[in-house]
Amino acid sequence: MKIHAITSTRPNLKTKGFSTLHIEIFMLILVGKTNKEINDIFGYTQRSHAVVDHSRKVMFKLLALENLSKREYSEQVVYPRSYQFWWKKLFDKHQKALMAMAISPEFYE
Repeated sequence: MKIHAITSTRPNLKTKGFSTLHIEIFMLILVGKTNKEINDIFGYTQRSHAVVDHSRKVMFKLLALENLSKREYSEQVVYPRSYQFWWKKLFDKHQKALMAMAISPEFYE
């Protein structure tokens, strides 16, 4: 049986909970970085959905903190860059709460 070693530069996040990495990625979206640029910064592959998944976690937390429905605000979640000023306002308002609930990310070696 032959074992193929797969080399990967992407960080394998082992933290299952909400982490500061999620917030970092969301902040990069708010300043106008593209998914491609963010993937390059964090070492994810170009086909990775990590940027989308991680940033959505933050957006859903923000909606919950504002008692807003996911269904009613799905357009803001799907197109965060189109609503980046709206998200920035919510993020600034709840940044302390988000940082309090976020944990430091751990990665597999």
